[in-house]
Amino acid sequence: MALITDMGVVPNAGGILHPIVKHKWRVFFQGIGGPRGSTPIAGIDTEVLTLQAVQADRPKLEFDEIELHRYNSRAWVAGKHNWQPVTYQFEADVGGRVTQIFQEQLEKQQAIIAPNSGRVLNSAYAGQEYKFAMISQMLDGDITPLETWAHEGCFIQNIDYGDKDYSVSEAIKLVVTIRFDHARQLISGIEGKATGGIAVLSQ
Repeated sequence: MALITDMGVVPNAGGILHPIVKHKWRVFFQGIGGPRGSTPIAGIDTEVLTLQAVQADRPKLEFDEIELHRYNSRAWVAGKHNWQPVTYQFEADVGGRVTQIFQEQLEKQQAIIAPNSGRVLNSAYAGQEYKFAMISQMLDGDITPLETWAHEGCFIQNIDYGDKDYSVSEAIKLVVTIRFDHARQLISGIEGKATGGIAVLSQ
């Protein structure tokens, strides 16, 4: 007789591990935006971006390939690593708070889109002036992180302010591509199974 605890593949029968699901996540930003000329402060979280984030990439890591030729054969070894940029989508709020944070960040990287005139397109002298950090977490359905990624040395590589369309009723989304230098991963190790609800029969 099969039981619910028999689900799974031998020798791992005894239950199916519960998957991490895509919709249980949050992201924090540290040191993004703020007045031009100010140094990013690691301890400041920008709550409005956490609230308005609706879609995000997970980190992607790749290694350069070094091809080694010998006689009539070849082999491959790993070269330098490269963290791919990640793309986040944010719903634009009517108060413009999300857009303003990105405007301030872009001004830090290069004075280019603010409403006030000033020195023509001057850029920051060093990355320490404008780079920020992100903390991205997968959650358990409440507020406990199952997995945390720290993205360090971040800056905006690309921003798309979306489009306008009379034929649809939906929120405008800002699509922001973020390049970063390095990422670190923390796995909580919390266990959980998808199976359960075992019934006890008595005769």
